[in-house]
Amino acid sequence: MNSSENLASASVSVVVIGVENLESSLEFYEGTLGLDVTQRMTWEGSDFESYWQLPTGAKARCAFLAYGADPVGQIQLMEFNAKNRKQIRQAGIKRATGLFNLNIYTSDVKRDYGQLEAKGFEFWSEPNHINFGPVVGEAMEFAFEGPDGVVINLVELLTEDPETMIGHLYHFVLGYGRTGTGFTPVATTAHTVSDTDKALEFYYGPLNMKLFAESLIEGEVANRSVDLPPECKTRSVLVMGDHEYGKVALAEPMNYDVPSLVADALPPNIGYLAQSFEVADLAATAEACKAVGADVFSCITEIDLPGRGRCSAMIVRNPGSGALQELFQTL
Repeated sequence: MNSSENLASASVSVVVIGVENLESSLEFYEGTLGLDVTQRMTWEGSDFESYWQLPTGAKARCAFLAYGADPVGQIQLMEFNAKNRKQIRQAGIKRATGLFNLNIYTSDVKRDYGQLEAKGFEFWSEPNHINFGPVVGEAMEFAFEGPDGVVINLVELLTEDPETMIGHLYHFVLGYGRTGTGFTPVATTAHTVSDTDKALEFYYGPLNMKLFAESLIEGEVANRSVDLPPECKTRSVLVMGDHEYGKVALAEPMNYDVPSLVADALPPNIGYLAQSFEVADLAATAEACKAVGADVFSCITEIDLPGRGRCSAMIVRNPGSGALQELFQTL
């Protein structure tokens, strides 16, 4: 997919993150991950204030990061000028309802672990080799506390057989390329929900996404990679659009309780604020959102979005969790 026109099945185009300090966060996303900063701007004005439900005089310093020709897996960092900003997710919370982590493919997990350890990052576990079975394949991965309370999961694709899911992704990444430091854009992003079926109505309906994989995560080895007790059971559903990047990993706790991040996941707070999707016809998508019970956070408006230019855009809440989902159509 080398064009943003006529998207039949939406991928996550952008993840929106509120940051404590823009330059510090860029040290990780631009410096460590090697993503390209395609735009810096100060976002302000009445349209900005109403779009994010902010008071008069609010503004944000923004940086937009991307890699590759396709508008998927991009990152929008926003440092708001408010004084009393709250951390959306506290360190140590391993699972919570709402938008949660970023999964990024890497060429060498063990190298990354050593480099990040030297920089003082806090890890959930050592690199974990997981065999998902003959259909899916094998991977090595680890999670750690990224900037601004956003969990980062780095994944090295091990299986090369193109008939497996991981093997297919391995060869896609090989052809697509990586940043100069060996990483990809956001390949998958986690969304913990209280009702998977309602969340899927949104992803399958208005966004026309499709099933990539579904499983029940249980057992000591699988739970170790996400630092959960071995007895935990989690329903996992991965959905994707028309691109190998920008997938969404839905997770629903089946036999354990988790806190919710949703109430605090609002500007000007610090952390993972929203997933953003490009659609071909925003008016039609808005009607489809209404049909699945996705409540409106901000109505359709014409606005300049960082990294994307003039757009028609709106924000709704996912019916499976209440998390913010931005929908935009380029003009």
